[in-house]
Amino acid sequence: MLVRTLRVEIAVFTVRAGRLETALLRERANTWRLPGAAVEATGTLQDAAERALAEETGVRNADPEQLFTFDRDGGEGAAVTYLALVHAGAHPLAPGRDVVEVRWFAWGDVPELAADQAETLRYGRERLRAKAAYAPVAERLVAAEFTISELQGVYEAVLGRRLDARNFRRDLTSAGVVEPLERTRATGPGRPATLYRWSSDAEGFSVSAAERRLARTLAASDEEPARGQTTVPSQG
Repeated sequence: MLVRTLRVEIAVFTVRAGRLETALLRERANTWRLPGAAVEATGTLQDAAERALAEETGVRNADPEQLFTFDRDGGEGAAVTYLALVHAGAHPLAPGRDVVEVRWFAWGDVPELAADQAETLRYGRERLRAKAAYAPVAERLVAAEFTISELQGVYEAVLGRRLDARNFRRDLTSAGVVEPLERTRATGPGRPATLYRWSSDAEGFSVSAAERRLARTLAASDEEPARGQTTVPSQG
């Protein structure tokens, strides 16, 4: 069957206050959906995904990763889905033209979506968790400078379970993918926490052998039982 329409849809995730959150748009009909757009005849799929993110949410330079292609409209259309990971502080949301509102929703508080949109979002969440087992996903989800506890909170939000703080620090520092800075940040009572950054060897989101070992170690860690999965509500 000939595909008559081709779209891109983007599942955008961030971590704020220790919670995994996703960006959704509200349209004038008061319905929520993922960022997305039709693919222009003269452009590429990547161009379409980046344009949709920029024009509808204000998020730029997120380098979304292509995931999967879903049938749409009874097979007459197709949607190519993408995953984008961003640090919310570096990417303030701004609704584009014809978008009433764009905002972050905690994973357990996602509003009702059309069935195909909910399918895309669930798949994006599954791929993010799976990606954490072989790639340094947290690099996209934290600020340029961070504390060990902030980074641990990101991994816990992505994996959906608690990690032992001492083991996390040991595994992280022994992997050699972060380096301490000569600066600290007060995060509560007690001594200020040392700030870290990704080591120069980890720049560019390339996956080194050390990063893969770290990702597998963290993903396999079972310090506490996994939290329950939340189903994204759909309109059926």
